Amino acid sequence: MTTPEFNPYASPEADQPGSDKPEADTTFPLQATAIAQIEEVPAPYAGKVRTLVNRFMVGLANVMIRLPIVGAVYFLIRYAPEWMNLGGLASLALTAMVIGVFTVVFLLINALCEDRWWEVMMRRQVDRRPSPWIVSDTYRSQFVTLTSSKPQAMASFQLGTNDAEIIDIGLLRLDHETGEIILECDLRRYRIPRASLLACDVRQITLHTPWTPVVRIACETLTGPSEFCILASDTNPWRIFVRRYRRKRAEEIAEEIYSLPNIPDEPIRPEMAS
Repeated sequence: MTTPEFNPYASPEADQPGSDKPEADTTFPLQATAIAQIEEVPAPYAGKVRTLVNRFMVGLANVMIRLPIVGAVYFLIRYAPEWMNLGGLASLALTAMVIGVFTVVFLLINALCEDRWWEVMMRRQVDRRPSPWIVSDTYRSQFVTLTSSKPQAMASFQLGTNDAEIIDIGLLRLDHETGEIILECDLRRYRIPRASLLACDVRQITLHTPWTPVVRIACETLTGPSEFCILASDTNPWRIFVRRYRRKRAEEIAEEIYSLPNIPDEPIRPEMAS
């Protein structure tokens, strides 16, 4: 998983979290018997990680890392055939090999750097919070990105296809003792009992590619159903080219969520009790 680089020409609205409320007529396969708790992170600590400045700095750092690679590729393609007295098909084969090798290195650096940087910043920020729901040094957790489950409408002046929207980034912990999905994110906190789930499945959304596998989560809250997607981070960038690796990671998260104990609560909303 990679986080999109900061676009200095995007409208300010592009950096605002979107709605996680599903359509009013949406039907879900599961019946909720508990309530999920979603709350805003306290004001002094909210939105301190995925800021415009941090997004710009991460994007700038990745550009600076890539410049030497691009320069090396250019000089090898431009001058190596002359130094090695190559011509014709030999020169073309060398050029293709150089481009292939550096493309792989380019993508691996991209996968390694961005998620690692975001995770380090997120864990440092969580450790500064007075009462986080996840203590990164005590409990096993993983860095994830939260996205919308449907493409967002694009402005008339924007080109390309509609993409899903990044809602938040944070740490995910699956608590098998309490049967809860716990998310400590940059903007919000989520405590989602297994019994509050309305849906949990692996889907493909248009985000970085048209086939980005994510775990769709829909849960019952005091204000109605809430729906979003969990995108796992690329913790092992050397395997990003292994077939079905991204989908396998999403399937592993979904399977572990289903393995959580289902502990129902007393129904809170009247319509849930019917």
